[in-house]
Amino acid sequence: MKKLILTLFATAGLLSLSFGQYVDQTLIFSQQNYGSTARSKAMGNAIGAVGGDFSSLSINPAGIGIYLRSEVTGTLNLMGKYNTESTYRGQITDDQSNNFSFRNFGYVLATPVQSGGSGLVSFNFGIGFNKLNNFNQTISFGKIGSPYSRTDAFALNSNGINSNNLLDENNPYDNRAIPWETKLAWENYLIDVSNPDANGMGDQYQSILLQNELVDQKMTINREGYLNEYVASFGANFNHQLYLGATIGMQDLYYNESKTYSEDGEFGYFDYYNSDRTRGFGYNLKLGIIYRPISALRLGAAIHTPTFFDLKNEFSGLMSSNLQNVSTAANGPHSAETKLGDYQYKMETPTRAIGSFAYQFGKKGMISFDYEYVDYSKMKLRNGGDGYNFSTENTDIKTIYQSVSNLRFGAEFKPTDALSLRGGYELFGNPYKTTINNLSQPNKDFSYNTINAGIGYRINNVSFDISYSLGSKTDYNYMDNIDGEPVKYNTKNNEVVFTLGIKL
Repeated sequence: MKKLILTLFATAGLLSLSFGQYVDQTLIFSQQNYGSTARSKAMGNAIGAVGGDFSSLSINPAGIGIYLRSEVTGTLNLMGKYNTESTYRGQITDDQSNNFSFRNFGYVLATPVQSGGSGLVSFNFGIGFNKLNNFNQTISFGKIGSPYSRTDAFALNSNGINSNNLLDENNPYDNRAIPWETKLAWENYLIDVSNPDANGMGDQYQSILLQNELVDQKMTINREGYLNEYVASFGANFNHQLYLGATIGMQDLYYNESKTYSEDGEFGYFDYYNSDRTRGFGYNLKLGIIYRPISALRLGAAIHTPTFFDLKNEFSGLMSSNLQNVSTAANGPHSAETKLGDYQYKMETPTRAIGSFAYQFGKKGMISFDYEYVDYSKMKLRNGGDGYNFSTENTDIKTIYQSVSNLRFGAEFKPTDALSLRGGYELFGNPYKTTINNLSQPNKDFSYNTINAGIGYRINNVSFDISYSLGSKTDYNYMDNIDGEPVKYNTKNNEVVFTLGIKL
């Protein structure tokens, strides 16, 4: 069970011990939240068959064929308020972060080929960017009087390591078999050898804490970053009945996570900080079709190839302590810092398939529905910078994750030609398997949905759209690999998005 927890939920920052954190991050980097424009967001991003919106270039590129006139759009996230309630061993902690950002900027060139008759009516081209994910989040949790200490995890993760290999002259930070936090804990006198080279198993370690000693814990996690997609799209309109489109997508990824862990007890206290930053660029291809069997009905389908990323991960750690009642050598202040590590690798996200439906009620409005299928067990890590092939991690991905069905619903009502009222709902499937190796895991209760609403107003060639979205997400994680009690996160996302569009 301990090995399973370590593999699945590497939240403790076990630098250089394993690539478990890459398994977790592969899911984070593969998930997408559409809705870069206010209209799309208000309709629950169910626009795969609707088209005529710049967000559709990242969902179903055939939607670019719906444009009858050229257009420039720009979108701002006017308010992004993210509240996370964390529950750990009955203790609840609330945190809040705010975000203001650009969500979209795009230009579509509509080129009529003929005004009537049959055949090709227009050929359109679009270029710009859509934001597909926002990683900004602050999380805090802890426990007063916890029976579990991170020092016990440090000791457990260090078992089998010869303490002589922790000496500076032996370059422990260059030895993959040694977790960097083992070196940090050793320099801060938080662990000690309990049984040298026990039965040929290497040195065995113990924490400085007394048996049954309680500690006060606090963990703060700060995340920031984005997944932006730069798109170049082409689309054709045949007889106002058949629309075909293709998008070349280039994704820009930035993810920065810093964690600060503090622990106090009769032994004194220690603080542990580590930083993990990933940057990279990927590319993909999206193909789409929209067909109108009758004028009121639109049917759409799209396929997204995997996104092929080249990524670079940078990481470092810092630990300090001030000990008392331990030993003459250990008592007092200590500190140690790792070097800045970096690792380059490739990542492949899963293929996406989208089916869409939209029905238009004359000029008064429409309803729409999108179904998206994604198999997260198909994610892959490849080509580590030192030749590592990630075979263990790719096996873990297949073991941990599963396919999902994401459902999106939208509606639009036009009381006048100029005014539009919109609503939508998104329901995301659970990417985690219910059981792993016949063991139940907490993310079987994962849930994520959004409720959306918005207003649009058109005056001459200018459009103004605004939307409000409330997202609710529940997921779980572990503090370390010795405490079997997971941390529960309830996150509420409140977003207000504004889009300005100008017909040319």
